[in-house]
Amino acid sequence: MELTLLEIKARIIRKLVLWRKWGGAHTENILKGLPSHLRGDKRTKQALEELEKAEWLLSAKKTGEIHYSLNPRKTDEILQFYERYCNQE
Repeated sequence: MELTLLEIKARIIRKLVLWRKWGGAHTENILKGLPSHLRGDKRTKQALEELEKAEWLLSAKKTGEIHYSLNPRKTDEILQFYERYCNQE
């Protein structure tokens, strides 16, 4: 089954919300919850880029890897998305 861009974004947001990764709490494990064929997929990269462009994700390069966290200034938007697309999984 092929995941849509929206479904990939929902998995990323769901994981970060459940892990409470807001602001300075970054994680490099963002891709571990995705199926292995999506980890290097261009759609996954596109989803991450779109989430960063919308300022929902904050990135920081640490130990040679990119770490991500949720932007606390976008909490309302992120949680609305979470309620709509992520709570059903």
